[in-house]
Amino acid sequence: MKDKIKTITQLTDEWYQLIGKDHHKDRDCHFYINTVWSYGQNPVYRVEHYGYIVDEIEEDFYSYDEAVSFLEKKLKEIIKQEMCAQERERQESFDFLR
Repeated sequence: MKDKIKTITQLTDEWYQLIGKDHHKDRDCHFYINTVWSYGQNPVYRVEHYGYIVDEIEEDFYSYDEAVSFLEKKLKEIIKQEMCAQERERQESFDFLR
């Protein structure tokens, strides 16, 4: 688990470095795993993100480990998507200058 937490910390830094040079809102850099207790049931671990750059994330899991694994996977996915989007923008800018 410590390795996953370390990886997620590194991924959130990579995400910030990737979007930090462009205009973004502070909330783009916050990701959450909240524990929800309701109606005497076992807790649910909710992964949440309410930024502007990527779609809202709100996914529930029945174990903390599953939530952490999902967040790690999701961060890798959105970093890859943003890198591709930025590359397309650079290419379009370059094409425009020709």
